[in-house]
Amino acid sequence: MVQLKKIVFCTDFSENANEAFELAFDLTQKYGAQILLVHVVPPLVFPSPVMEEFISEQANYQFIDQVIQRSLEQMETTYVSRMGGYENVRVQVLSGHPASEILQFIEQEKVDLVVMGTHGFTGLAHFFLGSTAEKVVRRAGCSVLTVHHSPA
Repeated sequence: MVQLKKIVFCTDFSENANEAFELAFDLTQKYGAQILLVHVVPPLVFPSPVMEEFISEQANYQFIDQVIQRSLEQMETTYVSRMGGYENVRVQVLSGHPASEILQFIEQEKVDLVVMGTHGFTGLAHFFLGSTAEKVVRRAGCSVLTVHHSPA
């Protein structure tokens, strides 16, 4: 029988991630697993060096981190209330390249399962943007469940 003790749910707050959250929620409920809600803030890219002078990167990261932290805490509150008080949940905001940070995090935490949405990029978009989910699937030392949003 499969035993899941730690499930990581990675979110970028997209519609795909919302669907993945529902599945992660169901799995943690079924297995009584701890859920780790994770978001990775990618490095800031400025359109020009002039813009970089006017914008403090540190201030930007602090603001972004606060907004994301609040969003994850709202997700945590929703999760806990739907579980009827189940509090085996943790929120983690990471900074860096998403796939690398997720892979490092799941290794450190000795995670059993990663649940994440996909964007379904194809063609040139996939070539230029890559796929965080694809990189995690290929390199993770645990099972990865990806969820693709299918419009009704």
